[in-house]
Amino acid sequence: MQLRRATAAEVDPFIDLLEDAARWMRERGIDQWRPGSMRAQRPAFVAAQNRGEIWVLEQSNRIAGGAVLRSEPDPIWADIPVADALYVSKLVVARDAVGGKIGGQILDDLETLARERGAAWMRLDCVASNESLARYYQQRGYYPRGSVRSGDLDLLRHDKPLAREPGVAVGSLDDVDFARWRPDRVATLLFVVRREQVLLIHKQRGHGAGNINGPGGMVEPGETPLRCALREIEEEVGVRASDVVPLIELRFQDTDGGSMLGFAFKATDCVGAPRRTAEAIPFWCPIERIPYDRMWQDDLLWLRYLIDDVPMIGEFLMHDDRLVAHRLRPASPAELARQTNQTYHG
Repeated sequence: MQLRRATAAEVDPFIDLLEDAARWMRERGIDQWRPGSMRAQRPAFVAAQNRGEIWVLEQSNRIAGGAVLRSEPDPIWADIPVADALYVSKLVVARDAVGGKIGGQILDDLETLARERGAAWMRLDCVASNESLARYYQQRGYYPRGSVRSGDLDLLRHDKPLAREPGVAVGSLDDVDFARWRPDRVATLLFVVRREQVLLIHKQRGHGAGNINGPGGMVEPGETPLRCALREIEEEVGVRASDVVPLIELRFQDTDGGSMLGFAFKATDCVGAPRRTAEAIPFWCPIERIPYDRMWQDDLLWLRYLIDDVPMIGEFLMHDDRLVAHRLRPASPAELARQTNQTYHG
């Protein structure tokens, strides 16, 4: 299968896929697209096809999926404009082909096409309440850029850098061989989550000073990550965590050559009242009000998985403490348990 421009005769089959998806979403209470709305936009789709903006994948002599790719800036991005961006919309896969990786191939092919055109960014959006779609985009390297109101919907915007930033020698995670990757250091984070609240800290010194995060620190020689996580939360805020489970593996590669492996743990409770120390000022925060804008950029991508007990591996390319690129994928609970009970040597 190869992505190609849609012909005039394929406009209606493409609209049919969109209408099928709209009905499916309406049946599940997802207010992304509304039945009848795609057919009503047929003149706009015809115009888009004439401009060469509709792209489709053909499978078994039928259109199995497609999307619209435009260079015209979408108005929802007016507050954060960038040059050389392309905009994806109406990404759709035939209902009987969902799960066959067609959506991923469409995105991959569109990104390749965008790079060939010299685009520096790919941008797309989804309804803010469509959490599963938002996570899908984020796992594929798209970063959430905040919600905006459009009509009667709140849209969550995402974008992905396609070109290397000036001065950044390593611009892609594909340039990093994680199969042979050896981190310079190993660190931990531990989040106590109970009664719809999470224990966070204002970091006072050390790596990340000034940010908000969970208690944690560097694994010492001869220590396991699990032991480190338990030690750090007691030293930093004076509590003993209980029912601790490793859920997230974090691989950080800096463009200057530095690297760090991190493990994030979740605890369902703790013994003792959190207290202020020279390391941290603790506070309980409602999950729905986690201050991501005061945390590391990557926290926004993986912390919700930890809260929801979904094991994940995150790979992050950093430059001057800024996130340049990322990708996420499911992790093995057994492998996480093995790694976090393994003694690390300096």
